[in-house]
Order: sequence, then structure tokens, then C-alpha cells
Amino acid sequence: MKHCLHQCTHRVARWLLPYKQSGFTLIELLLVIAIIGVMSSLIITTVSNAAADARRTLAFQQQVTLQDALNAWIAANSSGTNTLSSARAFYNSNIGSAANALNNILSNNYLHNSTYQHFLSNSSGTQIKSEAMVKSSMSLRFTTWTSSNYPTVEWN
Repeated sequence: MKHCLHQCTHRVARWLLPYKQSGFTLIELLLVIAIIGVMSSLIITTVSNAAADARRTLAFQQQVTLQDALNAWIAANSSGTNTLSSARAFYNSNIGSAANALNNILSNNYLHNSTYQHFLSNSSGTQIKSEAMVKSSMSLRFTTWTSSNYPTVEWN
């Protein structure tokens, strides 16, 4: 009898105890989804900022490349039988249009062909652009060459 009473008491006690479920509750599941959402938004923001920084860095490097090409053109066209004033006049007559400046001043002689084509296909009006500059809303222009100011490649 004692044994039977112990078994019955054990069974009744099990029924009285709260039922334990296995798995997650709805609150736990929503909390985990919210944490994953916040972490993924932080990662996406970091990656997009890194891409924008890379485009800006590339645009600044391309400015240096154009300035180097312009310096090479000036050195070649203002020496020997050419005069500095004739090079200045030719330069100033061609910087009103990005296509004229790229075609007549820099062309393939001073820029690598793929770089030259890339600038030519993205530029319009007086604005010289590359794909990275288009995505960053940036552009370059050639400054006017006067007797007191050396020509440079500047940001618009």
C-alpha cells in the first residue's frame, strides 16, 4: 500500500507542476529576430560606407593621374620648337569642352588607352568624370592657364 500511495502522489505532483515546453517562446523568437536585424543593419551600413570611401579614394587618385598627364603634355608642348605662349593658347582654346580637352590635350599619348576611354565615355560638358566620380557625384575640370597661374585639374 505504501508503494501505491507513493506512485499516486508522484503522478498527482507531476500533473500539478507547470507543463514545460521544449523550444522557444514567441517573445524569445522575436527578441532573437530583432537582435539579428540590428546587427545586419550595422553591417550593411559599414559595408556601404566602405564602398563610398573606396570610390572617393579612387576619384582622388584619378585626379592625380590627370594632373600628371597634363604636366607631361605641358612639358612636351612648351619645349623645343613650341613656345609656352602657343601651348597656353592651344590649351585654353580646348578646355571649354571635356571631350576637346581629353581628345586634343591628353589623348592616348599621355593617358593609358583604357583610362582615356573611361574618362571620355563618362565626361560631358566641361565636367571630366570617371565611373567612381559619377557614383560619388563628383567631377573634375581644367583651370584656365594664365601667365601667372599654372593649369591644374580641380574639383567642380
